[in-house]
Amino acid sequence: MSQKDLLPPAPPPAPLQGGQPASNTLREPETGAVARLVRSLRGLPEAERWSGPGSTGLAGWFKAETAPPTDVTARFREVLQRVREDEPVLPDEAKRHLYLLVKGMMGDDLPGYLEDNQRRLEKRGLETREVAVDTEGRLASNVEVVRDALLDAIHFGRTVVLLGHSKGGVEAMSTLALYPELRPHVRAVVALQAPYGGSVIANDLVTTPALRRLVEVAFPALFQGDPASVEDLSYARRMEFVRRNPYPADVPTVALATSRLSRRSLLRPLCSYVRERYGWACDGLVNVVDAEVPGSRVVRLDDMDHAEGALTGLPGFSNYYPSDITETMISLALEAR
Repeated sequence: MSQKDLLPPAPPPAPLQGGQPASNTLREPETGAVARLVRSLRGLPEAERWSGPGSTGLAGWFKAETAPPTDVTARFREVLQRVREDEPVLPDEAKRHLYLLVKGMMGDDLPGYLEDNQRRLEKRGLETREVAVDTEGRLASNVEVVRDALLDAIHFGRTVVLLGHSKGGVEAMSTLALYPELRPHVRAVVALQAPYGGSVIANDLVTTPALRRLVEVAFPALFQGDPASVEDLSYARRMEFVRRNPYPADVPTVALATSRLSRRSLLRPLCSYVRERYGWACDGLVNVVDAEVPGSRVVRLDDMDHAEGALTGLPGFSNYYPSDITETMISLALEAR
């Protein structure tokens, strides 16, 4: 059976929420980045057709060099249940901070990306702002954009909570690693599925000759900007950066590390590829171990794919709402001092 045969059938139309069609990360639209991505995923060859070492032995490379994270998954589930029952979980101090949201790769091309996350925070009376990074741009350039956003907040006397999804989380953390003078003004960092150690998919794309076709065939939407932005997430680049600029231990940080291998996940072909080739648990783009930020409080979930942290899916196909995840993670982040 090929990987494309494992994809779920097309789901029924999304139900209405508040009179508007629900956002759907699984239904294939007619045009745009998501349609191109879905069509490309269905055309992926089987994992065994790919040869070479790829990312063998690289996942979690930083574990032996850095402080271990603290597992707070049990606490996460406790708070998440309260969030789902619409109980208040955020501390009083939450409204004193400005929440800067940093999108991940392809975030500008995906309708609804981080919108559910941001709406929930604003519903709770929190002030939010989206950092205008180039979601297909280089890490170095986007770090400067995040730095400018922090300097602007500092100018107006604000303390900040940084929330980044995927590559956006890497850019948020990289900014604090490069500019230590900004750290006292950052109350906490929430890293949602961020490839701190690198992305196995990005690494294989740039290091395995047989996979270079994915740049042209499977992920055309990812490379509308600078293709080198993918190389920024390779293991070699992350090793070089982290070893020169380790993430500071004095910034309260909570990290979400996830995996999912389900017929109901759009990202199943990628999760299957990583599982079959390396035996690693992956959310479709990032291995669990690579999202476990050193010294952070980490939440480990084995039923969540990479899209679910930032895009709302159909009930029965997605296991989590991004808004619930975000409110819970911020509550955990503000518990730490």
